[in-house]
Amino acid sequence: MEQALEESNRAGIATFVMRGREYLVALKAETGLLAVHTLHWSDEIRDPRKEIPDLPEAGKASAGELKMAHQLIDALAIDWRPEDYHDVYQEKVAALVTAKQAGETVEKAEPAPKATGAVDLMEALRASVERARSPKDTGEKASTSTARRKNARKGSGGAKKRTTGSSGTSRSRSLESLTKAELYEKATKAGIRGRSGMSHDELAEALAASG
Repeated sequence: MEQALEESNRAGIATFVMRGREYLVALKAETGLLAVHTLHWSDEIRDPRKEIPDLPEAGKASAGELKMAHQLIDALAIDWRPEDYHDVYQEKVAALVTAKQAGETVEKAEPAPKATGAVDLMEALRASVERARSPKDTGEKASTSTARRKNARKGSGGAKKRTTGSSGTSRSRSLESLTKAELYEKATKAGIRGRSGMSHDELAEALAASG
């Protein structure tokens, strides 16, 4: 069946019951396996413009805006590494349980950032490109993971003093529970060099060392 579906480039449509609910699914051949993908029922599919009458019309970016956006994408491009992404909710629950078991004080979540209001799109894109490119332009981006770790551990004596206490441990755990995107944002604000090429763990380590 898997080979026949693969050769015919077709998928089977079926229904099955799971946890007391019926699902519509597509049965497909994928890399030697039969895979099932859940689908939406027809009455679950919505037209956004019918559901939201005042939805803005799609605008067209200027040539300059489009070029700047492409530069930003290229500057932030990294190799796809699934291990860099984590189930943040599960990790935070596990960290909470561990902290409670150790008798530590649980830190409150940071408040959501406030809206900054309307900004000039070109200026925002240009600033993002500059922040992403700065390590490359100054020639200070670390070329290997080892170099990045050494750069993050400069002044390790002071870093050890800050992390040996419970507050340092809590900060390290708090950083590890963040997503890579959240860590990258913090690293940008902290001015950590070489951040664009760092993994999730390397960003957390560099932020912890920066105090």
